Amino acid sequence: MFNTYSGLARDIFTNEFESNTGIATFSQISGWFSANIGELNNKLNTSFSGVDPDIDTEAGAIFKSMYMLKYYTRAANNALRGIISSSSDGSNILSVSDGDNKITFANKNEVAKTYRGFANDLSAELERGASQYCMFLSAPKSVNGLDTTITGYVGSYLDNE
Repeated sequence: MFNTYSGLARDIFTNEFESNTGIATFSQISGWFSANIGELNNKLNTSFSGVDPDIDTEAGAIFKSMYMLKYYTRAANNALRGIISSSSDGSNILSVSDGDNKITFANKNEVAKTYRGFANDLSAELERGASQYCMFLSAPKSVNGLDTTITGYVGSYLDNE
């Protein structure tokens, strides 16, 4: 059974992470969406709720961007702490030479800067998307002026002039 959260999680898991459970599991991503629906509501001034909220395509794209922003921010912090990859598995070795016994390791500071750059770019994109969503899809809070309708009034406002 697929609900809204699992649909969003499936998109992230297959398209962004290429179904690599070493990055995140499907259930972790789906759980994040379920736990952070309030954050989406705050950002978009909406009231999505429940086990299977009716999130439109645009709000879903913004919600996925919110997840990826959290992911990149967390990855940058982990890289700075040196735990993005274990040094014992050899995955941080960039090159090995035999001539002068040279080994080059990944610079975790540069990795962190890269993730931070991803996060900053995505944050700007997310803010633009949220602003556009609120501007184009939100109903006005009040309507004033000649375009208002008074219940029970027959005729036009201009008839009295």
